[in-house]
Amino acid sequence: MFENDKELKSLILNNLPDDGMSISALSRLLNDKGIKMHRLELSGYLKALSDLGILREREVKPSKVFSPTQSKKKSLYDFVGEIVRREEEDEDKRASVALLVMSKLFRRAVMDRELRICGLNGMPASRRATEKERADAASVLSKAGIKVGGSDIALVPTGNFSPACNRVVFDLLIEMAGLRPFVSETKQKTLEEG
Repeated sequence: MFENDKELKSLILNNLPDDGMSISALSRLLNDKGIKMHRLELSGYLKALSDLGILREREVKPSKVFSPTQSKKKSLYDFVGEIVRREEEDEDKRASVALLVMSKLFRRAVMDRELRICGLNGMPASRRATEKERADAASVLSKAGIKVGGSDIALVPTGNFSPACNRVVFDLLIEMAGLRPFVSETKQKTLEEG
């Protein structure tokens, strides 16, 4: 089902709230996202993540609840998905903005798998990458330890989402660099209008 453990782990961590979820609730959530995984298989996988210190397991009778550990380090994909979900309500627009952000940051086509790792399921405004663009993206991801399967599609953004993209990139910088304490919580209308 998953060619890469990193993809499944990221998908679970992206959807697991800080207060945790039971195995049944997480199974339903993954099922709603189109991921069919037997409860026993999911239970074993969550237990393994708990043994590795990635998740915390606690018993809330009659079930076990898994939550992220405090030391959970977010990836760029985690940040992009989180920020885009906060900024945009429409699933397709979320995927379009995330695709544009990653395309600009990575300077390459973006695999549909990368959008899934961000926890996004919408259909982005995009075109299918050429064979060369796909090969270049697959090569970069392979070097980064992310396996690209033959069925994975590389995408190039076509929509004009620059204002939304700029907001996400600014928030991404603030979040990843730990600059939140230095940022005023009021929005500057002159920057958003331009």
